[in-house]
Amino acid sequence: MRPMPISRFVPISLFVQAASVGMVFALLHEVQDENNLSTASIGLISSAGLLAAVVGQVGLAPLADRGKGRELMVGAMVVGSLGAVGFALGDDVWQLVAARAISGAALGAFDPAAQALVTTRDPNRAGELLGKLIGVRTAGFLIGPGLGAVVAEFGNNDTPFFVTGVLLLALAPGLARIAPTAAMPVPPSGPTSRTTMFRRRPTLAAIILTAALVMPVGLYDAIWAILMDDRGASTLFTGLTLSLYGVPFILLAPFGGKLADRHGPLRTLPLAILGVIGVTVLYGALETPGVLMSFAMAEATFNAVALPATQAAMARATEEHERALGFGVAAAAGQVSAGIAALIAAPVYAAQGQFFVFALLAAAVAVVAAGGYVLLRSDSTTTPHQG
Repeated sequence: MRPMPISRFVPISLFVQAASVGMVFALLHEVQDENNLSTASIGLISSAGLLAAVVGQVGLAPLADRGKGRELMVGAMVVGSLGAVGFALGDDVWQLVAARAISGAALGAFDPAAQALVTTRDPNRAGELLGKLIGVRTAGFLIGPGLGAVVAEFGNNDTPFFVTGVLLLALAPGLARIAPTAAMPVPPSGPTSRTTMFRRRPTLAAIILTAALVMPVGLYDAIWAILMDDRGASTLFTGLTLSLYGVPFILLAPFGGKLADRHGPLRTLPLAILGVIGVTVLYGALETPGVLMSFAMAEATFNAVALPATQAAMARATEEHERALGFGVAAAAGQVSAGIAALIAAPVYAAQGQFFVFALLAAAVAVVAAGGYVLLRSDSTTTPHQG
């Protein structure tokens, strides 16, 4: 079967969705000052989008498995537009929390639907295409804050959200032109395998591996800025390290996906996972901010290979009519594991210090990843899509 072309509106829309969610982080302090919000309120606003994304990933994304992928992506753009404009108009903490939750749910629904679309269109290049989406999403999150700050200079702090709201709405018609029968498969008649897909070892393996690889993100969110400050880094340099961490994902994730397509996730994952674990251990012994930044980019390079391979494993483990749910649950598992890591990291770092918190993280990643890899290896021959 000849691969079908992927609409350019899919990666462009994903970039704008991610930028819309990410840009708020550069403007939160301004929003706090303008609306006299407490630090606790800022925490609620920051977390609302992340938590709501889980609802989109698990509760809404499966609509794509029912032949509604095009409608879901279009709806996510419209809802995301409402969330962006709502944030611009909001001046009460709960209005801002609600707007962020709407935006997060929209991105959470859009992303797995887009992943299911590209893997259905060209299954032989699933890893490469999933890697490209990882790069696009990461670029949106990284570039979004900078774009938001620049746009705010030409207006006010609400202007970036009005602009992204308009862009999200303007892109929706392009997505609406995707042919539904070509873009998303309609599930076969009869009961679906949703209740059984999570009993299959390869599906569980992909979910567990995603949780392991995304876990470090929660720790970085919680303590990276504190660690860099303790080591004498400026705020500007700390922000630079966070931006540079995403560069390997943007540049190398498609290559990592190609490796998974060519050699299979089983062969691609071990060295990449060992690299993530090894660098995480070394973090505990590093003291110079510049060296920490260099090793962060090395860890991101390993992860840029491992994450697309894990998503390729999910694509191989699922049928077309259950794939969006598989991607959504895996993404939700990653966010939950990152959230747990963030919750634990700060108090452990304060009580036990740098070496212990990174050693603990490395051990957790190793145990969880090992469990996932054993499951993947033990039953790799039973997946619907091998190659």
